[in-house]
Amino acid sequence: MKSNSRIVGAVLVGVGAWLLGCYVQSNKKQHKKLAAKTLAKEAVQSWEGEGGTIIDPVPRSATN
Repeated sequence: MKSNSRIVGAVLVGVGAWLLGCYVQSNKKQHKKLAAKTLAKEAVQSWEGEGGTIIDPVPRSATN
């Protein structure tokens, strides 16, 4: 019976480590996405501040 509890404990530790890894990877991906969005927004603002105009090639709908 002791070996069964050790096996179950090892499986639970493995599953917990896997879930923690997925969580960290998801957070890292979300952080990179947010950083890229912020960088793009700053680039547009600096471009417009220098006198550049942004021409939207596709007209946006009124629902956005």
